[in-house]
Amino acid sequence: MRARGAASAGTPSAAPQRAGSRRPGAGPPGWAGAVPRARRPRAGLAGARLPVAAAQPRGCVSAWCSASRLLCPAPLRTRGRAMVILHAGLCPGLTAEMIQLLKANGIQTVVDFISSDLEEVAQKCSLSYKALVAVRRVLLAQFSAFPINGADLYEELKSSMAILSTGSKSLDKLLDSGLYTGEVLELMGAPGSGKTQVCLSIAASVSHSLKQNVLFIDSTGGFTASRLLQLVQSRTEEEEEQVVCSVGPVKLLVVDSVSAVVCPLLGGRQSEGLALMMQLARELKTLAREFGLATVVTNHVTRDSSSGHLKPALGRSWSFVPSTRVLLESSQGAWGKASTQRIASLRKSPRQPTGIQVELDIGGYEALEERPGASGEEL
Repeated sequence: MRARGAASAGTPSAAPQRAGSRRPGAGPPGWAGAVPRARRPRAGLAGARLPVAAAQPRGCVSAWCSASRLLCPAPLRTRGRAMVILHAGLCPGLTAEMIQLLKANGIQTVVDFISSDLEEVAQKCSLSYKALVAVRRVLLAQFSAFPINGADLYEELKSSMAILSTGSKSLDKLLDSGLYTGEVLELMGAPGSGKTQVCLSIAASVSHSLKQNVLFIDSTGGFTASRLLQLVQSRTEEEEEQVVCSVGPVKLLVVDSVSAVVCPLLGGRQSEGLALMMQLARELKTLAREFGLATVVTNHVTRDSSSGHLKPALGRSWSFVPSTRVLLESSQGAWGKASTQRIASLRKSPRQPTGIQVELDIGGYEALEERPGASGEEL
């Protein structure tokens, strides 16, 4: 769902970085944010199209309103998996007959095959030793990690990192210019604190203003397409710009909410819940890094029994997953009435000091309006 003249990531007209936000050595102006060709997302990354496709100007917002395939969905799986099951066609020379013989002797995965004594395997399975060695070489080349020095890794990071504006000056200031590709941002807060509204606003801003495609995964079934339509329509009055586009490379991934998926798996006798949670964490971080995505997830909060302070749900293991964490809290209006004002507090950041607060207005049709006279200020 892209408007006329829209460009994909990596072209000069679609540079996702804000003015003045390009990091030193990040390539020529207009190119910043491009993903190396070998790591570009596949065309099928965006999942299902949004029902309000006709109202999506320029960039594309695709929605997945289901949690059933959130844990490692097939189109999003990365290639180099350590526990890949042996199957026909995995590499040249690995036939179905060979796989049957290997599985009969307890060799199920690539790791099992590579770590086995091939001479012993050849005798047990009545297979050619040379054929097994050839298959092993191909699998090692396909699935092994190659060494890279720190200087090359740093240069690659500078050339592939981009900063996506959230559409709010104060929120961008809180996040040190905006959303960083390759990192995970967590928005945590109590019910009604505005987490979903902020996610929708960021998605609309990245889609419309930066002309980048967005994948919005709704795990709670509360995705409001009409609200997103209002946010997008408020940014353009030209109906001819609101045209359907083909799904292209994704630059922003939003998961609302991650706790709704993980919490039912934790506690009680479900001992595998922690393993599934960490699998989800690895998938999110791998997607962000390998495909150059800015990833935003939402999480609930709990109250610490000793200090009484709010803390993110999902426990200590999850606390190390997001690179940046922001707490959203409601702000009472005049005479104690609920208002659209929200206080955003920085609780974790690799670049900014924690404790910084800004005030946002999530009401109205404009996304993340700043309160007059309080844009980006510390409270």
